[in-house]
Amino acid sequence: AILVGREIAAESVLATVRSVAGSYLRNLRLFDIYQGEGIDLKEKSLALGLTFQHSSRTLKEDEINATIDQVVGELKEKLGATLRN
Repeated sequence: AILVGREIAAESVLATVRSVAGSYLRNLRLFDIYQGEGIDLKEKSLALGLTFQHSSRTLKEDEINATIDQVVGELKEKLGATLRN
């Protein structure tokens, strides 16, 4: 899950993920939005599910991890997002 400011639209987060994740992203799903206890009043938590698939081979773990790192980096840079612990 990632933390973003409450004013940031979930669609902005999803659009950013899509723009960075690349052609192997097959499905992107927002499955939870949480605001409440344990979260700063100015933030919300978004839980995302990303499914990656190559058409002719199995993706390697390091390929997927590198893509996730790029996505998280872009979310931090563009939207001020942080990973939720």
